[in-house]
Amino acid sequence: MTNFIIFVRHFFSILMMLRHVLIALLALMAMGAGLISIAEGMNYWEALYLTFITGLTVGYGDVAPTTVLGRIGSVLIALIGLVFFGIVVAVANRAIVKTVEAQRSKEKSDHR
Repeated sequence: MTNFIIFVRHFFSILMMLRHVLIALLALMAMGAGLISIAEGMNYWEALYLTFITGLTVGYGDVAPTTVLGRIGSVLIALIGLVFFGIVVAVANRAIVKTVEAQRSKEKSDHR
């Protein structure tokens, strides 16, 4: 359990360093939802749902773009979502590495 707590601490400290990038990507997705809303003639909240389902690359298919502009916007949103979650996965990977390094350095100091 201690390693998990250390991991979470590292994860959030690294996320905080990248918060401006992540916020910018989320803002781009929110603006993309506005574009989808206008292009597809749907309300903003439905477009936001479509945006995040597309950004997460889940794509349930219950709401789908039908116009060319909506489809182009959806592809761009999917790319933004891939970058966003790629960053989150990279942060998790780095937090795991830092946790393992902390554990190893603790074990070395305990053996002395």
